Amino acid sequence: MSSSKKVAAIANDCVACGCCAKVCPLSAISVYKGLHAVVDKNRCIGCGKCAGACPAAVISISQESTPHSQPKTQNRAAKQKKRPHKKHWYDYLWIAEVLYLTSGFFNILFAWMGLIFFFTPLMISIIWGTKSYCGKYCGRGQLFELVGGNFGLSQRRKPPQFLRSKWLRYGFLAFFLTTFALMLHNTYLVFAGAALKETLLLFWVFKLPWDWLPLAPAHGYASLVSPWVAKFGFGLYGVMLTSTIIGFITMIIFKPRTWCVYCPMGSMTQIICKIKQ
Repeated sequence: MSSSKKVAAIANDCVACGCCAKVCPLSAISVYKGLHAVVDKNRCIGCGKCAGACPAAVISISQESTPHSQPKTQNRAAKQKKRPHKKHWYDYLWIAEVLYLTSGFFNILFAWMGLIFFFTPLMISIIWGTKSYCGKYCGRGQLFELVGGNFGLSQRRKPPQFLRSKWLRYGFLAFFLTTFALMLHNTYLVFAGAALKETLLLFWVFKLPWDWLPLAPAHGYASLVSPWVAKFGFGLYGVMLTSTIIGFITMIIFKPRTWCVYCPMGSMTQIICKIKQ
């Protein structure tokens, strides 16, 4: 004799960001080797928290037939879900994101710290073959969740299909890598003797002068460090600031962590995980 219960179901176009696993009150969801989120149907009670948190909107709650003894397990799990979420040190890494964005406005040389946000997820995916950085340690994602979710600035709408498509995700990754390569090329030109222009490139088009900052050197950054060091800082901070603004725009219009759907770093680490597997 059997009955039915609600369980979560995850579509194949999961981006393995780990948002669902983070909010699951019973640890019924895990991300398999950085590739795809999977559901433990014996633990899942169909509470729907994962579906609400999924930025790609690829999780649905459906009815599934279960053995007759399953309702007892479900009732016991329903009591457990009332336990409060335990905070960890990595839940406050959004502070590091805010400090980084703020420090760049005082001195562009702080932009070099942004390399931490680049190399950490890459090293985790290369060494351990997971995307745990996205779900646990991404301060930017936490910031979007805090501002959009906790402060209620997000419309929490389902992102459109094109924003979740592979061609856009990988296309944006290719565009990101191209702009990063151009940034390195421009840094090399300054290293080779070209003049340093103390401007920030926002949205890859708009050039903003940066000499009004409180801690900007009176005679330019070239008097403080080698010109190419400052040039790299301007380039990296422009990329980081531009991507953050884009993330905030999609956060307001759609779900708080919609950025996770098309994040170039998330796409790159998932590709690395696929290669390792």
